Amino acid sequence: MSNADWSWKPDEADKPKEVKKKKPRKKKPKNKKKKGKKKGFRVYGDGFYMSKEWRELRYTFLKNQEARCACCGRTPRQHRIAIHVDHIKPRSKHPELELRMANLQILCEDCNLGKLNKDDTDWR
Repeated sequence: MSNADWSWKPDEADKPKEVKKKKPRKKKPKNKKKKGKKKGFRVYGDGFYMSKEWRELRYTFLKNQEARCACCGRTPRQHRIAIHVDHIKPRSKHPELELRMANLQILCEDCNLGKLNKDDTDWR
């Protein structure tokens, strides 16, 4: 066999692998500030919980009550919990009672969120 008859053909393993180019990521547009809105300010539902009447009633109620969950007895200082002023009879079913102090109780966040608007147990 002479050198003239010899030829080399690359195998599949010898061929360079094609490198897939990554598609450039699309840049997300920067959030434009909306006029008239403050950062972190949200109004949920009908805005009741942001109303002056509710905030004054809530403040007065908290000032006159012990900061202890009426259901489980935990306190913010001992147990590092958040407390809520709860409507015993839910606003969705009894809107006429939403600003009555007799319809309020203090619950921790866990008890209040578990209660939802399906229960009207007075834990006081």
